[in-house]
Amino acid sequence: GLGTQGCGATGWAVEPRQWPVELRVGRFEIHADFDVSTAAQLRPELSNLAADVQELLEINSSEQPVHVVLFATGYEYRRYMHNYFPQLPERRALFIQDRGPGMLFAHWHADVISDLRHEITHALLNDSSQPLPLWLDEGLAEYFEVPREQRLDGNVYLTEVTRRAAAGIVPSLKQLEDIEQLQNFKEPQYRDSWAWVHFLLHRSTMTRQILKRYLAELRSGAQPLP
Repeated sequence: GLGTQGCGATGWAVEPRQWPVELRVGRFEIHADFDVSTAAQLRPELSNLAADVQELLEINSSEQPVHVVLFATGYEYRRYMHNYFPQLPERRALFIQDRGPGMLFAHWHADVISDLRHEITHALLNDSSQPLPLWLDEGLAEYFEVPREQRLDGNVYLTEVTRRAAAGIVPSLKQLEDIEQLQNFKEPQYRDSWAWVHFLLHRSTMTRQILKRYLAELRSGAQPLP
């Protein structure tokens, strides 16, 4: 998945489209070109994730709507994205935050719920005027991407991160903080960002408080230390 900001996403406003299916789940406005009522897990996943992010990180969520646009096929999704956002890289799902409401685009496939959890986390964390550092934004999205019961010990990164830590290999937080362009963020950076977020959330009450305080300062518009 990919979260991105400031893309000049004007197509939404210039050429509005009538969607066959539209419904609202909390602050999420869903637009789809197929009957999403058959996807029974969609509504609880949206509601539960929003509640979990807000409770675990103790953030105050905005009431601003988040538009979730779902396509039945990858072909229709790619055609739409190429037409409206040709400058963006191809991904299975995209969250775009421009001057208006956040917009999440995806198409239905076997792992779409995982993609949606990742991108919705971006949407929930970037609803203030201050964008998160890339490492923290992606690390939290990777953390919340898996089902709730797998967040502690079910992420695919855990085995490799544990093995590397046992060998004395600790990912450099400074190197992660220095990366500002998404094209420079590869699989090792996603893994290491997840590792730091997991450590901060689960090592101790103190480390979790450090993360929550840092997030609160960022979202308030402050410029906390690295």
